[in-house]
Amino acid sequence: MKSARPVEPRHPRPNGSGFTLLELLATLAVIAVLLTVALPSMRAMLQRNHLKAAAQSIAEDLQWTRSESIKRNRALQMRFDSDEETWCYGIDETENAACDCRPTAAPTDVCALKHVSGADYPNVTLAATFNATQFKPRRATAINGSITVTSETGGTLRVILSRLGRIRICTPDSSVLGYDPCSR
Repeated sequence: MKSARPVEPRHPRPNGSGFTLLELLATLAVIAVLLTVALPSMRAMLQRNHLKAAAQSIAEDLQWTRSESIKRNRALQMRFDSDEETWCYGIDETENAACDCRPTAAPTDVCALKHVSGADYPNVTLAATFNATQFKPRRATAINGSITVTSETGGTLRVILSRLGRIRICTPDSSVLGYDPCSR
């Protein structure tokens, strides 16, 4: 009886591993299609996250200013500056009426308690119905108004401050999911 010889492949690959040029091109084509579809969606998601973070930061800092005013038993203010390309806001005692949140401000004019730059939130713009709000410690009341933040992709959130110092975030045009519509 003859022993069976193993069948050898017709076109053996050197070292038995690797990809053919056709397999590599097909893989690259699939990756290119996926990237073409995913990158715009990812950019929109990142801008939406920057928008939400900016609105949340403003709301948290308004609440912090209110509670600090009560704790210190002093009137505190939060000033907004949206005149230039990059917006900012700062928190200070009300005696420092010239509180400036810009990095170029003179050391005596800088908001002592806190200052936040809009550069931390790329492609987000800010518009406020007031330049400054003030929290009074006695009843924790404030100068009411709203701050609207808008992303480059068109999403808009509004931070509303009531006269009683209550803060809420809403969306005026239902462009951002997860937030109640603003009622006006």
